[in-house]
Amino acid sequence: MEATLRLARRATYADYLAAQQNSEHRHEFLDGVIVAMAGGSDEHNALAARLARVLGNRETGACRYYSPDQRFWIASRARGRYADGSIICGTPDHPAHDAQATTNPTVVIEVLSPSSEGDDDGDKRGDFQSLSSLEAYVLVAQDRRQVKVYRKVSGVWQAETYGDGDAFDLPTLRAPVSVADLYDGILDAAGHSVL
Repeated sequence: MEATLRLARRATYADYLAAQQNSEHRHEFLDGVIVAMAGGSDEHNALAARLARVLGNRETGACRYYSPDQRFWIASRARGRYADGSIICGTPDHPAHDAQATTNPTVVIEVLSPSSEGDDDGDKRGDFQSLSSLEAYVLVAQDRRQVKVYRKVSGVWQAETYGDGDAFDLPTLRAPVSVADLYDGILDAAGHSVL
């Protein structure tokens, strides 16, 4: 579910930053509209925390895992976005107009929810895939034990889906991630919550 901050005119990015600075909640900036991000379910939040731990423990070199509070600027689409997690390799690049946003994620992770799945695997995916730094976009289901990974291979985005018994690699990790490592203790084999 999304809530939109109604303004008499389209907001500027400066309007967005001012609203975001004084807000207790995260918002995205989409085509001049400030959109509040909904809170997650127990399963969504548990999976986001598990991803931080599992992926953070497998980082390589100068790559670091970032929390959902990291904002991203998508210059080609003039959008401000958040993700459920991300990995940035090297020093974060910041646009001149927003010192808290970055423009160079290597991996972006989204935990799917019924209200956001269409955007996460649609416009939002397209937004992040427009960034030249992005090498992988990861979608983690919260209602079934399934992970979908979009990878950029020779400049072309390819998707692969993983289920129980599978493991997947990401370009910034030193070891593959087992799907079971993400879901055990959160969803059972049938995809039902055990929380």
